[in-house]
Amino acid sequence: MKINACSVAFRHMNITAGFLADYTREAGFDGLEIWAPHARAMAADWARLPWRPRVPMLAGYLPLGEDGFRLEEARALCALTQSWGAGRLRLFAGTAGSALASPALRARIIADLRACAGLAQDHGLRVAVETHPGTLADTPAATHALLAEAAHPALGLNFDVLHVWEAGADPLAAFQALAPHVLHFHLKSVTSRAGLAVFSPANIHDPQGSRDGICPLFRGALDYAAILKRLPALAEGSLEWFGPAPAQVMQEDLAQIRAISHLSARR
Repeated sequence: MKINACSVAFRHMNITAGFLADYTREAGFDGLEIWAPHARAMAADWARLPWRPRVPMLAGYLPLGEDGFRLEEARALCALTQSWGAGRLRLFAGTAGSALASPALRARIIADLRACAGLAQDHGLRVAVETHPGTLADTPAATHALLAEAAHPALGLNFDVLHVWEAGADPLAAFQALAPHVLHFHLKSVTSRAGLAVFSPANIHDPQGSRDGICPLFRGALDYAAILKRLPALAEGSLEWFGPAPAQVMQEDLAQIRAISHLSARR
């Protein structure tokens, strides 16, 4: 399995394009998932680097279904993704849960998502809709219904293992049901269900927000050793770390993933 670092892990630190490139290579990652604010700020410096790691996905945001959604912004985000050499643009399917969104809001989100998918296709990209609470992809069943209704060949999924588990589903069973659509995996953990609120957007992107409950991949409530062994060998994922000491923790998690992969390959 290909494992990437996430630049969002360094969102509250003063870093450079050169640092991200060097860290990705020296830590042994297969690539770097670039966070949209970093992608915008570092594009010129990144292009001047003598060596750049592979960038499989840009983690972006657009206000799908809202009055502020603009095709021009979506087109610019697709162009930015393309300029980084990434084949996937991560987006969220609105900011309303599938059970709470009105029919009108649902229709607007899906229309905007289809428009983004069309723009992505024009740029040679695919949109990876993230499985996430508070969106139209908040449960496996809702995610399947969303993809069926949107029905665009450029749409796929960024399968966030933790958030699928948060929805009450077995991540492996959910993956089997959604496998034809999965483009990428996000890998993170939490100490218990009681700590899941730490990942709410308002908290996790606040420099002063709580980090209680965030933990390394193999020290949390999910059995990642079992999960990773059953994911396809050609799958690709990113370590999405939001806690302290990002460089150290992501590198340690990567080493454990590699050890599990090695043992699995020998069996």
